[in-house]
Amino acid sequence: MKPLERLWDSVTSLKWRLALFLSLAILPLGMIAVVQTAAVVRDARTLEQLDILARTAQAASTERALLRRAHGAASALGASAVEAADDPLLCERIMQRFVDRAEAYAFASFTTAEGQTTCSSTGEQMDLSDDPVWQEYIERPTPNVTIGLETEMSDQSMLTVVSPIFDSESGEFLGATSVALPHSLTDTLLAAQVEEVDLALISEAGDVLSASTGITDAGIFEALNLEPETLALSPRGLTFNVVHQDGSEQLAALVPLIEDRVYVVGLWNGSIQNYAVPIFGTLTPLFPVLMWIVAFGISFLALDRLVLQHLREIRQRMGAFSFDDPGSGFAMLDNPPAEFKQIAGTYNRMIDRMLGDRADLAESLEEKELLLREVHHRVKNNLQLIGSILNMQMRSVPDGDARRVLRRVQDRVMSLSTIHKALYTGTTMAHVRGDKLLSEVVQASFRAGIPQGKGVITSLELDKVDLDPDQAVPLALLANETVTNAIKYIGAPETGTPPKISVRLTADEDRKINLIVENTLGRAVQDEVAGDGTGLGGRLVEAFVAQLGGTSDVSQDEDIYRFEATFTAFAAPQADDGDVSPMTP
Repeated sequence: MKPLERLWDSVTSLKWRLALFLSLAILPLGMIAVVQTAAVVRDARTLEQLDILARTAQAASTERALLRRAHGAASALGASAVEAADDPLLCERIMQRFVDRAEAYAFASFTTAEGQTTCSSTGEQMDLSDDPVWQEYIERPTPNVTIGLETEMSDQSMLTVVSPIFDSESGEFLGATSVALPHSLTDTLLAAQVEEVDLALISEAGDVLSASTGITDAGIFEALNLEPETLALSPRGLTFNVVHQDGSEQLAALVPLIEDRVYVVGLWNGSIQNYAVPIFGTLTPLFPVLMWIVAFGISFLALDRLVLQHLREIRQRMGAFSFDDPGSGFAMLDNPPAEFKQIAGTYNRMIDRMLGDRADLAESLEEKELLLREVHHRVKNNLQLIGSILNMQMRSVPDGDARRVLRRVQDRVMSLSTIHKALYTGTTMAHVRGDKLLSEVVQASFRAGIPQGKGVITSLELDKVDLDPDQAVPLALLANETVTNAIKYIGAPETGTPPKISVRLTADEDRKINLIVENTLGRAVQDEVAGDGTGLGGRLVEAFVAQLGGTSDVSQDEDIYRFEATFTAFAAPQADDGDVSPMTP
């Protein structure tokens, strides 16, 4: 059973599993059909053989009757010859009178047990005592038929019927009577029977005795090399095919004509198929296989039409379903059975419920997004209000460190305000365009912190990148702190080149984000430079980098101060159209 189980496990498709079950279900019918067809073909072949044998025997019926009369006449003449043994002249007259009255016979004679032919229709006498043929005959004296071509007693070819004579009381062998039939008669009778068959009479040893083609032209029968005494013949005979030298085939029949002494051979003219029983033609053995294939095909087509077709349609509709085009997902079956109609109806109602739930969810999401945007808007307004309050407070504070500290706090508050503005003005709340957000924050820092008329060159290179809000906020604050620090400590290089601040944001395919802020060093550009006094800026930078889950690095050469922060962006969010939002350099 394990091979069948492995086969079943390897076939996972319902279509082919049904095909396997159908094959097994119809297999007994196919086997019964094969057996029955084989029996019909076998019976047909038997009837065909019996028909050919009967037609062959019927074609030689005249020869059978002629030979039987010849045997009877030989037995009667033998009895008369024994009675007239003492009067050779009387015996001769009996033989001659028989030949004269029975025109079918050409010769008659009686040979004693000693091999002396003393009584014949021609009056001739012969001594056969030393003849090997006669010696062999007296060892087993039985009725038989032989042929004789031109002999001393006759100038024509003859068919000789020999009948042994025994003493009625003692059973002693007394001699044998021979009557001869001319081949001109027997051959003509054979040729006059059935035109579509060539006939020949043969002995049990296979000698051709007579032929419809003529005894001198019996080569086609001699080439068969038939020896009936060596063949296991049934009482009806047998049929066989003869293959000639030119490759053609011919149907032949061998039938016992007189007991086990004389047989008739028939070579039927035309092809073998002319005598076959045309039941289903030569492809009869393939009929059960064809029937099995047709039954399997009809059953499989019925299953495909009633079951598999609707399953495929439902599967395709399920695969084609999308919320953007929900109409393509509805299962519209073509005249399905009631069960599949119910399944399709249940599936379509499920889609309706899904669409309704999605509409409710979209409406709820839209309401929540509006509320969230309103929250960001109010936060932005509040932060701007705080910035305005700080600005009013700065006006009342004399110039000095306190005023610069308030300015620094105001810059941070306004940076937060810019971030919340970007969140509620974006197309989606799920992600923020980091490059646009940094552009607004950095440009605001440039406008607020870079002194006019100092020839400071600013450079801003930002790759397009989408960020999660949880990363966009610390990144914007980080950029604000580092840019503000760069503005604070910018200097004019001793080489005479103008002071410069550059900000770069890069992103690669692995979502690695780099923020690089550089400023030149040298002669101070700011008129008054003072720190926070508490190191708050540095601690904020470290906190923002940690919140991003990244690392930072500070380097300095002769006239360049560089800050670089590296972190990995969260998994790219899905855009509204289902495509991944781009993050390309």
